[in-house]
Parts: sequence; C-alpha cells; structure tokens
Amino acid sequence: IGSILFNFLCSIAIQRHARSSTGKRFLIGGIIVNLLLLGGFKYSGFATESFSMAFGLSLQPPSFILPLAISFFTFQQISYLVTTYREQRLIARPHEYALYVSFFPQLIAGPIVQPGEMIPQLQSKNFGKTNRNDIVLGLCLFTIGLGKKILLADNLAPIADAAFGQVAHGTGISALAAWMGLFAFTLQIYFDFSAYSEMALGLGRLFGIRLPENFASPYRALSIIEFWRRWHITLSNFFKNYLYIPLGGSQLGFFKKYSNLLLTMTIAGMWHGANWTFLIWGLAHGLLLSINHFWRFARIRLPIEVSWLLTFVPVTLCWTLFRTENFTDALHYFSALAGTNGWASAEGLSFIEYLRSLDQMEIWNPVHYVIHFLGWYPSLIH
Repeated sequence: IGSILFNFLCSIAIQRHARSSTGKRFLIGGIIVNLLLLGGFKYSGFATESFSMAFGLSLQPPSFILPLAISFFTFQQISYLVTTYREQRLIARPHEYALYVSFFPQLIAGPIVQPGEMIPQLQSKNFGKTNRNDIVLGLCLFTIGLGKKILLADNLAPIADAAFGQVAHGTGISALAAWMGLFAFTLQIYFDFSAYSEMALGLGRLFGIRLPENFASPYRALSIIEFWRRWHITLSNFFKNYLYIPLGGSQLGFFKKYSNLLLTMTIAGMWHGANWTFLIWGLAHGLLLSINHFWRFARIRLPIEVSWLLTFVPVTLCWTLFRTENFTDALHYFSALAGTNGWASAEGLSFIEYLRSLDQMEIWNPVHYVIHFLGWYPSLIH
C-alpha cells in the first residue's frame, strides 16, 4: 500500500513538472526508491553473505520476510512512472492505478503488464460487464494451464529432483541419470512457468481483462535471439525497453552493444533470484546472445535441425545453473553430464530399463483409469 501511494504521488509530480528538468529528477528518484525497496528485501541477505565471505567477516544477514510478488509489481510501477514521463499526462485515477498494480492473477509469475496494455481496459465502458465469451475462454485457458501444471510439470519434478538432489548430497550419478534429470527439469520449468502464465491469462479473462501473451513455444526456437523473443516475452521486452535501449542499445558501436547485452542479461539473471548461479546463468545467456548476433554477420544458413540443436542444447545446459543451489553443485552436475561417473547407471541398466526403474507416480493412476474407462485407448486389434 505504501509503495502504491508513493508511486502514484510520484507520477503526479512527474506530470506537473514534465516539461522541466524537475520532472526527470522525480522520475529518477522514483525509480531509485523502487529499486532500493526491491534490493533491500530481495538482495540484502545475498549481499551481506557475499561481503562476509569475501572479507572473512561474521555478519548476520537481515531476516526480512519477502513481500509476495515484489519483483513484478516493482517493475510495473517503474514502467508506469516512465510512461507518465514520456506521455506527460496522468494515465490513471487513483483506484485504477491501485488495481493495475495489485491485480492478482499475474502478480506471482507474470506476465509483466505495461500501463498501456491494461489501464485503457479499466477505463473502458465495458469493464465490469459480464461477457460470456470471456468467461468461456478464461475457463479454457485456466484449465489448460492447470493441466500443464498438475499432469506434466508436477510429474516431471520428481525425476529432476532425484538427480539434482543426489548431486547436492555429494552422490555421484551416471551421465544417463544426469541427462534424464536435466531434460526433466527443462520440460518441468517450461510447463510450470507456461502453466502459471496461462492460468493468469484465464483468470484475467474471467474479469474481462486481456493480459499479454508470455510464451510462444520457446523450445521450437531456431536461435537464442528467437528463444528470448518466445520465452517470458514480457520480461524480455521490459529489459529491452527499460535497460538495454536506455543504455544505448546497439547504437553506440560494436563493443558498447555487446557490453550492454551482457550487462542486461546478467541483471535479468539476478532478477530471478539472489544467488550467484542466477547471475552466471544470465551472463551465460548474454554470451550466447552475443555469439548469435555476431554469427549473423557470417550470413551462413544452417539446416533447421542443426539450428534447433544449437539453440536447444545450450539452453538446456544453462538450466543446470538455474536449478542447482550453488556453483559447486553446478560444476559437479556438469561433470556428471560429461560422463565422469560413467555413462550407464550404477546397476548397469539400459536406457529403457532405467526408465522402468523409476518410482511409479501415483497421480497417473486415476488418469490411466479414466482413459481406460472412457475407451480412449487406440484399438490395436481390428
């Protein structure tokens, strides 16, 4: 509530002084306060621990309770201040602004909504009126998202958890088990994140609000550049419009372009969590994007299959950094992927035998029963 009040008052000050340097000072001040609030709650503990390790001190990290969705509503409020400064007008009335910031469906996992994407809908004469088409479509989207989460993501999680958990506890695993765990997590994180976004879109439609699309089949991408245009689209657009371009984008020369790209992706990585692994994950994607941009100068066309592999495999390998708790565990997992502990399982099982050895997941039993009861299995005997 305090954040909403502060930012709305700041937007009024920006609008009143938009034509002078005072308006820009209010904009910069508002952005700094928002980032300090986000940094204080989310990164103060990480900063204290890193400082203590670097200088051998015994500092006690602050024990803040992280406010729910602080990353998403902070970014939305920053975008509102910037939009107010650019348009030099008050975009929303107090209650419209409060609803824009606190609209619950997308706050936990996105999408990040720009003022122009939602506030005009709140000001429309049709807002608040029952629309059967919106209700039907909203229920469909929500059901699809819920299905992805419960039937797919939650059943892939045990496979990933088992592999990464063994490495975290110092147990060596075979390359087969490591790759199985990594592929399971690669699919799990997509179905998790995509599911939350689709449920958000569905809930939004139930209230008559059209939220922006956030995923567009990212694992079909044929380049890293295309991957980030398909994965968490609203986050990619936010960092592009509010960090990469203000830093100069690609307009200030070769080295500045790639340094801006690396910095933007590193900060994007840190946004996902207060851990060195997220920072390195962001930096790795920054390097991959830089290589991809540089490769475009060669103008060499690769077969679609090769382009897909050169995109999907690096993205998958980078998920190791995203999933592991620390950099040491990440190195051990990469070592297992390379076959340091052997390629087959410890019991010498083949690939199919290994799959069969995995614990049965009880959630599939009712699904199997329903499919069998309804006669949905294809007929094998004619």
